Amino acid sequence: MLTTTKAPRVRAALAALVGAALLGGCAVTGGSPGARHEAAAQGAAQGAADEWMPAAPASAAAWLADVGHIYDTAVGGGSAEAWLRQRMAHRRPGERLAVVLGIDDVMLQTHFAGLNALVPRSVRFVRTAHALGYSVFYVTGRSYGTGLGDVESTIERANVPANAFYGRPLGAKDDESAKAECRAAIEHQGYTLAMSVAASEVSFDGAPAAEKEVRLPDFAVTG
Repeated sequence: MLTTTKAPRVRAALAALVGAALLGGCAVTGGSPGARHEAAAQGAAQGAADEWMPAAPASAAAWLADVGHIYDTAVGGGSAEAWLRQRMAHRRPGERLAVVLGIDDVMLQTHFAGLNALVPRSVRFVRTAHALGYSVFYVTGRSYGTGLGDVESTIERANVPANAFYGRPLGAKDDESAKAECRAAIEHQGYTLAMSVAASEVSFDGAPAAEKEVRLPDFAVTG
């Protein structure tokens, strides 16, 4: 299910009209050959090192501190935003760059505070990405039946940039394939997936992959 950041009633109507047509075909691959080559090269270089997720600490304060540290040292010890600035400066002519983020324990403090509290460091990241010229997409395993509408409302009330929300496609067999299908749908629109931010391994599995990945603490991992 895809929704844009238009008024809620228009957004819901759009989802009802095009959800099956667009997300039912999310498995369609696309994007530029260059973007796919870069993502594949990154995956080959990182190899098995990418098959881990940092464990989430037991307190909200410690978790938020870990989230901030990860953003601040995301790429070679430099911040995620610094990499976005560099990547935008080297954008190819006509290239459309996008960042893709998860929702639970990425944009929202789901584990500690439910769906009404945003993650300040992620909000800062998104606002910076948007200001730099990136399109911002959210990919989640949620549907309207499992709180997607509440998620959208929380993000909209805070005036956080959002080009579109991608919920779980109808008939998706698992979270991994569902989220991969949605990334493919974004790429098929002509975007290069520059950076992906998520807090679960399944959000990074499958193709296409972003050029850079920011792995936030996963509450399913015990450390």
